[in-house]
Amino acid sequence: MNEENNLKYQLHYYFDDDSHSMDAFVRNKAEKEFLEFVKHISNILELEVSIETEAYEEGGLIETWNLVAVGGTILGVLKIFSPFLNNYFQHIFIKDKIKEAIEKEKLKSLELDNKSKDLDNDKKELELRIEKDKYIKRKVSNFYSIIDKYDKIQKVGFKDIQRDKKEHIVEKKDFKKFILEEEKDIEIDDNAIIEIISPILNNGKDKWKGIYLGNKISFSMGDSKFKKEVIEGKYKFTHGSYIECKLEINITYDEFGDELKKTYSVKKVYSFQETTIKNKIITENGKKKEKDKKQRTLF
Repeated sequence: MNEENNLKYQLHYYFDDDSHSMDAFVRNKAEKEFLEFVKHISNILELEVSIETEAYEEGGLIETWNLVAVGGTILGVLKIFSPFLNNYFQHIFIKDKIKEAIEKEKLKSLELDNKSKDLDNDKKELELRIEKDKYIKRKVSNFYSIIDKYDKIQKVGFKDIQRDKKEHIVEKKDFKKFILEEEKDIEIDDNAIIEIISPILNNGKDKWKGIYLGNKISFSMGDSKFKKEVIEGKYKFTHGSYIECKLEINITYDEFGDELKKTYSVKKVYSFQETTIKNKIITENGKKKEKDKKQRTLF
């Protein structure tokens, strides 16, 4: 077998005791994510890769795979496969490390001959492509999320048995660095205009419905005084009624930065208008806002 197209890769689970076994469901779920990660990278590299597993070894629990590039259409590319896997699992999702890794690669490239430079450039291009790959990010996150929840595992190691004597260790305390989380952002529109479709005329927690910037939204009414006055019947809602208000928009993004959902909450109502042809009713919050605005213009 041509070594250029063969990789023997080892995944090593370290436990908090002297045992050599782990929950089969946990191991199978984690390794499914890992193998799908490897297979997807193989597709990006345009390699048909065969993956065979060997018998488990003790020392915690050691899983060894033989990865063979069928046909070997891209000679030498598997040489970057293992160290890249190591670097990817350890650094690609730690934002502070990405720039450092790129700079190191730039320095290394200065020492290479033309052939090696071409390979290095190809490697960087692939790394950039893989770094942006959402499927891979999810697979890596899933892998660490699964083993992080298994108390017995204290750390995990990755090693290319044939080419790399060093085992790359990730400690349990660092698992969360690889686990992707939803992110939230808050936007404030202090001059929001919402046409009211359906007000809530009781003291319940149901959401109001309205039109904001041309879109139908559901929102909570967080101005307790205005809400109380609505319940008391101070305002008459008809077709075309609207409020001017301070609107808080909570945006939740998934782990890839794509928007998942928006929630809306009116914090202060500044004015109410029954229809577009009737005069506004300025609320106390609205009067205070105008007063503050005039004071600011004086300075």
